[in-house]
Amino acid sequence: MSADDYLHKLADFLRTQPMTSELTYEDLARATSREELGISSLNIILVLVNYIKEHADNSVTLKPEWVSRLNDVDGIVSVLREIDDSSREQAPA
Repeated sequence: MSADDYLHKLADFLRTQPMTSELTYEDLARATSREELGISSLNIILVLVNYIKEHADNSVTLKPEWVSRLNDVDGIVSVLREIDDSSREQAPA
């Protein structure tokens, strides 16, 4: 999946979250930082927890090294990609 595909996936997921439901793909494409999107540090953690529940069936745990990557849009997208990759690796064959 390309970086743009993940940006679309992130936009779609953010629309399902109460704290980010107003954000669009265009907003994400224009912004470089989480702050520009109006997402607090707590809310991005909640978004990740919800993403893990929905897309990784709770098979992935939050990693401290992700925190520094959650300040910008590219970093958030890279964390989603890592969550998806990790959940596929842990899925039974």
